[in-house]
Amino acid sequence: MCNVNWSAVYFILTSTLILNGGGCPRGFSQSPSQKACIVEDIETPVMPACVVENRNGVLFVPAKYWMHPSFNRYGLSAFTINEFGRVYVNHAGRIVVRDVAFIDNGPDDFHHGLVRIERDGKYGYADPKGRIVVPMKYSCAINFADRFSDVGPLVCVGCRTERQGEYEACLDGQWFRTDKSGNLTPSKPPN
Repeated sequence: MCNVNWSAVYFILTSTLILNGGGCPRGFSQSPSQKACIVEDIETPVMPACVVENRNGVLFVPAKYWMHPSFNRYGLSAFTINEFGRVYVNHAGRIVVRDVAFIDNGPDDFHHGLVRIERDGKYGYADPKGRIVVPMKYSCAINFADRFSDVGPLVCVGCRTERQGEYEACLDGQWFRTDKSGNLTPSKPPN
């Protein structure tokens, strides 16, 4: 994280950050132990230590580290930041959703207006504004769709995970379907 001298800083974040020659916006300083940010030119950027925090505790990824970000229909772009995790940021660079669950080599996508989030092996869902609508307390969470139906986001109570090839399957337990408001209704287990 960058250290901030707030007595000398009046910082307004717009969609374009005013940057000095270093790795932090003006008014921020980069700690000596912090590595410079390097963004790999891949579909979902992976970068080390590129997060700055303003005086209100709001976290940002400076725009100078973005390489060809693609924004989804909610105006969010996925990033993977080493030693920080997977996130979604808005056009201004503000981190909107943290602790995004991992799937197929990157942060999970939004389904039915929700994205899976995970911390310490427990799953939940967040909406595009970053509100946690389903708390991270479930042993499994999946976005279920097959060729017959698009059930949507599911959570499981009491599931166990089992490695099946390169993926982990959620087995047993009691399954629930959730909506954008976090309402849970019993559901059949996914096939």
